[in-house]
Amino acid sequence: MFTNEFLSDCTVTTVLDETGENEDVQLIIGDDCVYIRQFPEKDGKPADLICLTHKMFYDMMSALQQTEGLYKTRYTK
Repeated sequence: MFTNEFLSDCTVTTVLDETGENEDVQLIIGDDCVYIRQFPEKDGKPADLICLTHKMFYDMMSALQQTEGLYKTRYTK
């Protein structure tokens, strides 16, 4: 299950763990970069945050479609 929110400066997708075993994960796509954020179970602790360039995020998504190996993505305009 997931939610999508379209804000003026970013898009926020929240992926929910329906089993309740893991914390929700947010994917925040902004103009400058892509963030992946997960809040820890214990209150008061900062969120785990990963910042990716748009190219790194695209590469990660592309990697899910490939077999084992080393790949270099090429972009055309």
